[in-house]
Amino acid sequence: MVTADPRSVQQTRPDMLFVAVIGDLVGSRQLPGTRRGEVQIALGRLMDRLNQEFAAGLRAKFVITLGDEFEGLVRVQAASRTIPDLIWTIEEALPDPVSRVGIGLGGIDTPIQDDVTVLDGPAFHHAREAIGAAAKNEHLGGEFRGFGDNHDAILNGIARVLHHQRRRWSRQQRNLAMLLHRGTRKSEAAAAMDVSRQAITIYAQAAGWDAYEEGELAWRKALEESISGVNLSLTDLSAAP
Repeated sequence: MVTADPRSVQQTRPDMLFVAVIGDLVGSRQLPGTRRGEVQIALGRLMDRLNQEFAAGLRAKFVITLGDEFEGLVRVQAASRTIPDLIWTIEEALPDPVSRVGIGLGGIDTPIQDDVTVLDGPAFHHAREAIGAAAKNEHLGGEFRGFGDNHDAILNGIARVLHHQRRRWSRQQRNLAMLLHRGTRKSEAAAAMDVSRQAITIYAQAAGWDAYEEGELAWRKALEESISGVNLSLTDLSAAP
């Protein structure tokens, strides 16, 4: 059973939940000046890419906030479609230095605006708590807070397993996985990678692609269930005498 966090419940209607996402580049402040400048440029390009590719699912665009930290706000209805792809895109676009990502579910206390820098509330409190836990525990691949204790554990567990699998891929396996993740057919992937269809099958099997795809589907379903459960909890609380 989901236990709704009191910080999320207070002054929050079920239809006013959001998912805050906070990212931070690991160790970027220790980079040499020239390299850090290159990373800052790459991070700015990443913000543009996220805002373009995920525009339909965003309530407030991603922006760089403090140094190498960035934030955005996702519509709760789009979370299960957006969050896994968002994490994948961040890792793909900026693999070095790697990014920690904190994801928090909750309400917004300030008036809802497109400018994420003026927004605050439980969704962001949970996301900051999540990214703090990710830094403390050296977790990559996404850290979740505010979805309910049981669901946080499930979402974080799946995130760890999927990230562990992604980081074990060879370059060829990763290139194939990126194509398949975008919906490219294996025959088309073979042409794109200039290898045989048999080689694609071998790469996919070595990467454990079928297992990964099934695990990511479970991750999306778990996100749907967790948000649905919190919505039900809030509805029950708001209806209570």
